[in-house]
Amino acid sequence: MERIYAFVDESGNHDLDTSKSGSSGFFVVCSVLVSESDLGSAYERAEALRMRHFQTGEIKSSNVKIKDAERRVRVLTDLAELPLKLYFTVVDKSRVYRDGGLRFKKSFIKHVNGLLYDRLFSNCQNLQMIVDEHGGIEFRESLKSYVQARYVNDLFADDQTFQTMSSKDDVLIQVADFFAGTVAQFYEGKAGEELVKIYKRTLRDLTLGLMEWPPKYKSLLSPPMNESEYADYRVHHEALRQADLFIEKVGKHPNEDERLQLCILDYLRFQSEFVTQDYVSTGEIIRHLADRGFGDLSVQMVRSSGIAKLRDSDVIITSAVKGYK
Repeated sequence: MERIYAFVDESGNHDLDTSKSGSSGFFVVCSVLVSESDLGSAYERAEALRMRHFQTGEIKSSNVKIKDAERRVRVLTDLAELPLKLYFTVVDKSRVYRDGGLRFKKSFIKHVNGLLYDRLFSNCQNLQMIVDEHGGIEFRESLKSYVQARYVNDLFADDQTFQTMSSKDDVLIQVADFFAGTVAQFYEGKAGEELVKIYKRTLRDLTLGLMEWPPKYKSLLSPPMNESEYADYRVHHEALRQADLFIEKVGKHPNEDERLQLCILDYLRFQSEFVTQDYVSTGEIIRHLADRGFGDLSVQMVRSSGIAKLRDSDVIITSAVKGYK
């Protein structure tokens, strides 16, 4: 099976007291996924984009000011042409218990990054991670041991399965930084409505998953004021709750059918919360599943082993000629 490379970087800081000056409200972790066959091309093209947009500097989200939205869109549009996929974890720090263990930086970094690592190692059979380095050598070694003990299940995995590296030495870690900073702007409310639409349109086909933690329902869709639309809002809210119950029931060790169902559910949920309220076609779902390593699936397989069994488990999925939501 072809190796997948995951380049990881973050946006935000670990301080849970979001009232402090300079403290971010959200902490975003982004993983840029590149298949081994595309790795050389991805590096070459990313380096060309770095030189075009940042000259001698790094590709860095913080180097593009909020008021320079047009420049961010140009960079984002070019980066979206690279042969990559994206995974995100978004932490709402205002909803994390301040007096618990996560108030300590090392614990926070390990736990929050672990939310992403767990998903990556569960969905990618042959994964190598390259993560922007934190702290001193002692912490980096402890992080590596933590990841290998918790998430690397293959006894024959080599020592390079998890590496830390400075972003200045790896342009694809820099790409992860830019995507993380862009998504952070959505959540921090620092991007205007039109720009959010552009960002979402650019990211939608690249993103394999976006997990919010602590989990909540209806995170990106505010309740409508129109009374006639409120019933749909409540149904959607309940659908998200039922989705979480299904995920909890399946647990950490899904069988192959359950893994298929979780991937379909993850995609439908991402589309409904983050991108669009439209129906998602079966063809789109099949293409997404191929990106997640399921290979050549038939429409009937998606319907019978995926959608139908999710519905049997009380997950609320509607269907129409245009697809599912």
